[in-house]
Amino acid sequence: MNRFKLLLLSICFFHFSFPKDHSFHSDYGLEWCYFVGHIKAESGNLYGYELSFFRLKFSDGKDWNPEVFPVHFAISDLKQKRHETSQTIKRSLGDLAGYQTNKIYSGEYEFQILSKDQFLIKANPKSKTIALELLLNGNGNILSHGKDGISIKSKRNPNIFSYYYSYPRLVTTGSLWFQGKKETILSGESWMDHEWSEKSSKSIPTLATGESGWDWICLMDNHGGDYVFFRFRASKNSAPEIFGTYRDPKGKVTYWKEGVEIQMDPVGEFWKSNKTKIVYPLHWKIKYPGGEWEVEPIFNEQEFDGSDSTQTIYWEGAVLAKDPNQKKSAKGYLELKGYQKSKDWWEF
Repeated sequence: MNRFKLLLLSICFFHFSFPKDHSFHSDYGLEWCYFVGHIKAESGNLYGYELSFFRLKFSDGKDWNPEVFPVHFAISDLKQKRHETSQTIKRSLGDLAGYQTNKIYSGEYEFQILSKDQFLIKANPKSKTIALELLLNGNGNILSHGKDGISIKSKRNPNIFSYYYSYPRLVTTGSLWFQGKKETILSGESWMDHEWSEKSSKSIPTLATGESGWDWICLMDNHGGDYVFFRFRASKNSAPEIFGTYRDPKGKVTYWKEGVEIQMDPVGEFWKSNKTKIVYPLHWKIKYPGGEWEVEPIFNEQEFDGSDSTQTIYWEGAVLAKDPNQKKSAKGYLELKGYQKSKDWWEF
């Protein structure tokens, strides 16, 4: 029996259980749960936001070392094209950070799990001008990636995988502060992504290595369809591998593979950050069965410099997309990781 079949046998009995699986998982080494969204204030202003909770711990094969909990937080003013960020990293020691069945927290950031389909997220960084408190209500339609939520990232190396689900179209209300001004959020849609991997490892989790990179995008179209496209690179010199998930308005889920099914390519000129000098491909063309997406950022300056927490510098921002064939439009978020030249992110 080959290694791939052995791997599948070892993980095929996993099934999600909610709301339990919304929280962190103590016996895995690498995990993240994050929220992004397009939201509208009572004033008419439009915002995008990112709130990402991370968890990492190492194992010597017998015992786990103390966990660390970075958080990344950003708000984009989509009309004025302004972007502000904040971040932290706390250890589980002294109850500065941690998780329970109904809560994840780190410093001034908190994710409350009110039920399977309702969440409260809070971000109130000290000495910063951005903050938020948002209530997120789901429709019960959680989206798993891969069979039983097992998302294989690489056909070349099936050991690179995660347990992965998304919760699209979370109805969003609450409050937001941007540059010190409070805004009442009346409407909007958020997207939750949750992944965990590496059951037990003496080494750095595979997905966290400084050599790996990916281009990830979530889209919610105006006809009720939900999409995730993922372009993974195991190292800077590796050819990318492309995967996709699509749920149609009636709830049918399709998993796409690269080649004849989907293609995901950068188009046009790349954008160079004035702050970090990193060059990013912000415009994309994605071809899928029956249509294609032309994706572009709402504005370019949505880079996140995580040097004070995870040591990663990446681009994550609000995007718009159009499908000229099917005459559809979509809103979403794009994440570009692996374009920096720096040390590995756990070397804080």
